[in-house]
Amino acid sequence: MERKLKISTAIGCADLLDLEHQVRYVDERTDFMHLDIKDGYYVRTFGVGPEFTEAIKGIVTKPMDAHLMIQRPWEYLETFANAGATWLTPHADVIENVALVTINQIKELGCKAGVALNPSRPLESIRYYLPYLDKVTLMLVDAGIAGQPVIKEMYDKISTLARLRDDLGLDFLIEADGSMNKSLYANLYRAGADMVVAGPPALWNNDPDFERAWQILEDDVARETEGVERGY
Repeated sequence: MERKLKISTAIGCADLLDLEHQVRYVDERTDFMHLDIKDGYYVRTFGVGPEFTEAIKGIVTKPMDAHLMIQRPWEYLETFANAGATWLTPHADVIENVALVTINQIKELGCKAGVALNPSRPLESIRYYLPYLDKVTLMLVDAGIAGQPVIKEMYDKISTLARLRDDLGLDFLIEADGSMNKSLYANLYRAGADMVVAGPPALWNNDPDFERAWQILEDDVARETEGVERGY
């Protein structure tokens, strides 16, 4: 079966005692590597950093997307670009007053520019710089806190963004992130999402054997979206 949704794997969730194997295995199969960068301030938890990014870049061939859940992300763009990230995705509310400056910084570093929005953040806040973006990440839950139930209203938000993308003749990716699991794939694809971020509920929790867990993820995405048409 064809897999209609792209997968961005949250590789910071990998078993550190099996890290190289899991990174290499995922790199052969995923569309993106997703790096959750957290500082304990913008969100209340911590994630991976530039050292982790640099440690895996030598064995990663797929795009590495640094999801910057941090305050003052513009201070660290060059750090993560030098560490190997090829896509940089700060949060819209943090860069609100310097959005175009930040996007230009990202592109001057030779990276693709994304932006992430928490559920309460309106699409209107990014409307006028959408033409400069390569990706918009819509959070299905508040960033940085695991185990939250998905906010179902985000399907409508995705559809609204997909229609706006079409109306403006743009081609940025629409990514859905947060509490991802197989019950969401059909609705996300129908709404207009192009890519989903796979963390523990979507991947690692599938099976103790990592390679089997990955195959379950692939099968779930393909099966759940089979025959589903875009609905926006």
